Amino acid sequence: MKTSISILIVLLFFISACSEIVDSEYSTLDVARKENAIRTGLLPGWLPSSSRKITVAYDVGTNEKILAFQYKTDEGWNPLEKCKQIEAADPPKPHIARPWWPENVPASTRHTYYTCDGGDSYLAAHQKSGQAFYWNTKI
Repeated sequence: MKTSISILIVLLFFISACSEIVDSEYSTLDVARKENAIRTGLLPGWLPSSSRKITVAYDVGTNEKILAFQYKTDEGWNPLEKCKQIEAADPPKPHIARPWWPENVPASTRHTYYTCDGGDSYLAAHQKSGQAFYWNTKI
């Protein structure tokens, strides 16, 4: 009987240690708002209003996330209103991997890099193409 309980405890520990990653997509920021993605913290509230093609991978166990989005460059969105610019070599790589996440982010010199949300998250934005990538590595 004690052996069965010990095995059950070990199994529960391993199950709880496993992470579950949830993927979500939103065609526009308005759709994401309607589905409460900002209110629940899945998406940062400071995304540009023209954000579209938003793709998110969220680790339920660690609270880490990666997201990619596009925005209109003529909107005049300035990440410096909420984030601080940093060098491309500064941010750590995200722990979540997805096929849509570029291998060279971070590190690509095509993007401008920022630290956001008090230093717990990062943003790589390409001001000419209107593509951006956001991730956090600790909560």
